Amino acid sequence: MSLIERLLGDGDDEQARIEEARDSANDALQNRVDPESHGIEDAAVTGIAVVNEGPDEEPVTVPIARFSLGEDVESPDFDKVWRLVGEALRALEPAFEDVFVRHFDVQFTFDGDELFEAEECRRVAVTTDLANRFVSDPGFGVEDLREAMTDAHDIDDEVAPVAWGECKDYSQNAGMAVVATGGAAGASAASCAGAGSGAAGCGGAGAGGV
Repeated sequence: MSLIERLLGDGDDEQARIEEARDSANDALQNRVDPESHGIEDAAVTGIAVVNEGPDEEPVTVPIARFSLGEDVESPDFDKVWRLVGEALRALEPAFEDVFVRHFDVQFTFDGDELFEAEECRRVAVTTDLANRFVSDPGFGVEDLREAMTDAHDIDDEVAPVAWGECKDYSQNAGMAVVATGGAAGASAASCAGAGSGAAGCGGAGAGGV
């Protein structure tokens, strides 16, 4: 049995449900974020990583939203980054209400405008508890989310919450699979949906501040 078959079962229902949630989240993100008004190149829900099986053999997923900040951006504006994290969560969290989510990945590509220079790719990995609180509690805004994420982020960039770390390549892990990819977010989105610094077009320098 293949990895996809093991994680998604022997029918198409689970994958269809995941893809429906992805499409809903992507539509919501497109409605929320106009690239020109936000000063970015593109935004999309670029993939859904299936990373494990839940206690009832339900697929455990990591929805991935990606923002292309632009090849001429060397150091991201973190106020903008966290505003975009907020927009991503408002699109992702309701759409995946009926899907088992481990955490949400909000990824950012930037820089890479020199010849043969790959874009940098960094992520904010938000736990479902924090995402739900942000979406449902009007008194818990972007700055509150940023502070909570920064306080909770320890030295482990593999496990959410991650306030600012290298993108993770889910497609290269033997126990995981990217089963659904959506529209492009910048030129590198197709190759980087679910991918990290080891993939072509997903740069891998050290993390910066948040």
